[in-house]
Amino acid sequence: MGAKFKFDGEKLTEKNKTTTIASVRGNKIFAKTSYSTTANIRGSKIYDGNSATKVVANIRSGYLCSENSSSKIRKMKDIDNEIDGPGEEVKAALWFYFCQ
Repeated sequence: MGAKFKFDGEKLTEKNKTTTIASVRGNKIFAKTSYSTTANIRGSKIYDGNSATKVVANIRSGYLCSENSSSKIRKMKDIDNEIDGPGEEVKAALWFYFCQ
């Protein structure tokens, strides 16, 4: 079937399209090309907006899990199949916010 999305290290787009869905600068993710932070990543944890306390998801044992728990949302292997590109944590955050 192939991936539906492409991540080039800076922008998430639909496969074979040029419209930016999200952009990544450092450890922060922005909707489209906005300057308002949608999420940030620290280690294996994904935080909401600029927050350093509100964990929305984490990566644990090959799964994207909810908040700080081990409650599984999706296999990382499935996320890798949906989004072409580098970065496990970044792709997990992009999928969580923009692709599910």
